[in-house]
Amino acid sequence: MTVLINVVLPVFLVAGVAALAQSRLRLNVQTVSRATFYLFAPALVFDGMVSSDISGAELGQITLTMLLVTLALGLLGLAAARLLRLSGPTRAAFLVAILLMNAGNYGLPVNLFAFGEAGLARASLYFTLSALLSASLGVYLSASGRTSAWTALRRVAGVPLAYAAVLGLALNLGSVAVPEPLGKAVHILGQASVPSMLLVLGAKLAETLRGQRQSVNLPALGAVAVARLALAPALAWLIGGALGLQGLAHDVTVLESAMPTAVITTILATEFESDPPFAAMCVLVTTLASLVTLTLLLNWLM
Repeated sequence: MTVLINVVLPVFLVAGVAALAQSRLRLNVQTVSRATFYLFAPALVFDGMVSSDISGAELGQITLTMLLVTLALGLLGLAAARLLRLSGPTRAAFLVAILLMNAGNYGLPVNLFAFGEAGLARASLYFTLSALLSASLGVYLSASGRTSAWTALRRVAGVPLAYAAVLGLALNLGSVAVPEPLGKAVHILGQASVPSMLLVLGAKLAETLRGQRQSVNLPALGAVAVARLALAPALAWLIGGALGLQGLAHDVTVLESAMPTAVITTILATEFESDPPFAAMCVLVTTLASLVTLTLLLNWLM
């Protein structure tokens, strides 16, 4: 109960306030989202990387764990899609909903509240990797073959999080000090990241609740929820342990892997017409269910 009240519930309360504000104020969520993606989140990642105690070995282990978990989920998702007889746009949305987790505007606050600044630094690294996954594999799957590998690579090249992470980590490993005025400016920008992420999360959930009117493939929705909230963290636990991840890095990787379907799934589904109603319901259902699953997981980890 303590974990629920002190770690998970604050995230839902802030997102709930944002949802209420969106219903009254009709905020321009796209502007906030873009500011978060291009300014606040890169600053948060850079600040976390510069001041973290993450070693090169730990970086490699987290990266490899995420890649292997993604590969395993992808193969299982393809098999499940065949069993459920999914095809076309719904199949694309189904796979993206399983593979893309909300490591940013949900995962970062939860890790900060659960594990403090050290946990946030490792979660920021995971978030950067997940952003690269969204910009490449997420785009490719959502387009269902209507975009080229070159287009996906161009999208990856435009993700500022990657540059912020690489630069921050390089300065950290090279023991290069950031000038104090610059460091303070970046820190201030980064501090805006978590509240703006939760604002976007709450507003997007409110839009989903208002806009959802179509029927949804319930077996497929259930499969997404099981894969995203139960199977993904189990795989991360096993694979991370096998690769030598220990302590805080292992716990953060497992927790980030347990996050619900990413909000960007609905954006990709809308952009590429890959069953937006199904994608929106995956985000909504897994996010609400995560109130229970993350509480149980955190009680086990902490």
